[in-house]
Amino acid sequence: MNPTNPFIQSPLGQPRHPEEVHLQDYINIIRRRRVAFAISFLAVFLGVALATFLMKPVYEASATLHVKDEKSKTGVLGELALSEVSPVDSEIEIVKSRTNAEEVVKRLHLDRQVTDKSPGFDARILEFSSTAKKLSCRVVLTGADTFAVKDDDGNVIGQGRAGVLMQAKGTTLLLADLKGKPGDGCTLALLPFNDKVAGLRNGIKAVEVGKKTGIIGISYASTDPARARDVVNTLVQAYLEKTIALKAEEASRTVDFVDDQIKGVRQDLDKSEADLQGYKSASQVVNLDSEADALIQKISEVETQRADANLQKKQMEFALASLKDAMRRGKVYAPALLRDDPLVAGMAGKLADLEVQKKSLRSEYTEAHPQVKAVQGQIDEVQRKLQATYETAIRNLTKQEASIAQRLSALEGQLRQLPATERDLARYTRLAKVNSDIYTFLLQKHEEARIAKASTISNIDIVDPAITPDRPIKPRKGKNLLLGLLVGCMLGAGLAFFQEYLDDTIKDAEEVKRLLGFPLLGLIPHIPHSEGGAEALAGALITHHDSKSAPAEAFRSLRTALHFAGAGRACKCTLMTSSFPGEGKTTISSNFAIIQAQTGARVVLVGCDLRRPSLHQMFNSERSPGLSEVLIGDCRLDSVIRSTNGVGIDYISAGVLPPNPAELLGSDRMREVVETLRGRYDHIIIDAPPMLAVADAQVLAPLADLVVVVIEAGRVPRKAGQRLRELLVATGAPVAGVVMNDKTGRASSYYGYYGYNYYGYGDYGEGEGADKGKKPLWKRLLGKG
Repeated sequence: MNPTNPFIQSPLGQPRHPEEVHLQDYINIIRRRRVAFAISFLAVFLGVALATFLMKPVYEASATLHVKDEKSKTGVLGELALSEVSPVDSEIEIVKSRTNAEEVVKRLHLDRQVTDKSPGFDARILEFSSTAKKLSCRVVLTGADTFAVKDDDGNVIGQGRAGVLMQAKGTTLLLADLKGKPGDGCTLALLPFNDKVAGLRNGIKAVEVGKKTGIIGISYASTDPARARDVVNTLVQAYLEKTIALKAEEASRTVDFVDDQIKGVRQDLDKSEADLQGYKSASQVVNLDSEADALIQKISEVETQRADANLQKKQMEFALASLKDAMRRGKVYAPALLRDDPLVAGMAGKLADLEVQKKSLRSEYTEAHPQVKAVQGQIDEVQRKLQATYETAIRNLTKQEASIAQRLSALEGQLRQLPATERDLARYTRLAKVNSDIYTFLLQKHEEARIAKASTISNIDIVDPAITPDRPIKPRKGKNLLLGLLVGCMLGAGLAFFQEYLDDTIKDAEEVKRLLGFPLLGLIPHIPHSEGGAEALAGALITHHDSKSAPAEAFRSLRTALHFAGAGRACKCTLMTSSFPGEGKTTISSNFAIIQAQTGARVVLVGCDLRRPSLHQMFNSERSPGLSEVLIGDCRLDSVIRSTNGVGIDYISAGVLPPNPAELLGSDRMREVVETLRGRYDHIIIDAPPMLAVADAQVLAPLADLVVVVIEAGRVPRKAGQRLRELLVATGAPVAGVVMNDKTGRASSYYGYYGYNYYGYGDYGEGEGADKGKKPLWKRLLGKG
């Protein structure tokens, strides 16, 4: 207790125990901040709803591919082919490669844009290109099969006819199947090719369906379902063609190599046969003897062996070069050459197994992981052994060629021992025979290579091609609306709680006791006419107009609380003040005066707010003459005391607005006025100015027996409340307590359902009207009524 003022208590110094938070507390916060909550919720929900219903439907087409794991290659070109262990991840990247995307854009002409098309116009665009700065033009029909091309300014840049290529000013255009009447047309534009390719690549999705299944799912989304289907199918086709082209590359090289060899051997064969026939005709020698014929046959066989060895050596050199190139690029290649050799076959199989192990490890670790490095080291070791094997084979073939050359030299020596005539015939016959055998050998190899190239198939199978989607994947209206509802509620609630966090105003009785140390005398519910002009203020006398209402009961409770607060003392003069202007102090003073008068007591209400008076508006009277005239001596006290019709109280209005209200209110004349009123009335209610705004209330406080502080719930900051307490303590004001005023009707959420919501108890008695005071649940939740 304050030693100089028994009414003022010390603020609660002990720490507050955390209160249990209930769901109702959160609901109350949202009720208080329902405007911010509603705005946030509606902004999010309506925004999502508009975006959902205005969005163009997006369709997605998809295809499924199966990547077969090729362990080996067979066929005629097995000697030249390379076996590659390609993981599915690599195939996915190849699918989404820029080369494939460019092919799709070219085939489907995705870089062309047709806009502003006339309703009756139609045409098939076979070719369109432009080198102009502005890659757009307007095509307008001029006849049944003729058209004109105009630039953006409307100037004609060329004339054309259906089916005939038009070239004019850097623009090339070929149209067919023209439809429409003269004047119809459309706008053609070329979009940046690289931008369309990049956009297409970003829209393509390729993923492995399941883990280690070898199944690739390819999908593409577009607002045009037919275009989505065409993009996926065209991409798959381009991918398959590219795969086949890569696999047929070795066969193509073999065919080209054999073609070049055949051309040279054919020329040699023709020349040798012509020389043989010419020699036979000139020498009249037609046949060789059996010895010479056998010698020629041996020479031909050895020459064929030398050609075969030379071809094998070339193949070995190519395979070795390919292997070295693969090792330099860090890839795994197992050359199929010498697959019949058990050693090479074993190393190739080991390479495949090691690559599978590496793929498995790479799904969990990076290249820098020790296990991955260990497997890569084994792969490098096996490839080095393969390299050594091929180098050894090349050296062996070189030795074989040298041995064959020695045998040929010996046979040619035998051939030179023949008689001159037979020797010359044998020489011509030898050339013709050798060239003929080599030519036959190359023709056979050429046909085998051509068949192998034509029969090359991809290791990719199309499981399911893309079909035209019949249902859009976006927008998902139900899901979007539900998310909009949830996000809107979350954002609205978050904004409400954030505003509550930033709100440092005094809201309830607990804060009043903790910050000010004053007891709570009463909770005044919202009075509907407490805000507005003179007519509205006149209707705010709720204790007179509706004596059984909840606010009237609240004022009765306030009367009782003040009665017990002043028990044992003569408490005739009660001063009503507040922290700031506009907290409803005048309305509460007027209604409290009426409640006091209803007990039969004589009550006078004195309007001491000489700066912004409103008491005269409560009773629909003139402001002057009033208190200020009495204080300056222009009027007698009896002449400014006014009676109210049917209300039962007297009141004194403020009067004219003086330049020095604080001096007038602190004068001796004011003390004389109060003492005179004490002798005539049982209760004097002083409507004083706000305490923090001006010093008027401080000079009036010593004249009162009780001081009642009116605080509008949710308006007065905590620091302002602390400052208010300091002023009251400094002036020694006999503060009886605080009246919390719900001026705006929002404070019910601060009190919950244990405040003034039950003041209507007993107003209507039992029977028919017993439930009239109970508000519907939706009104209670929204803080209405």
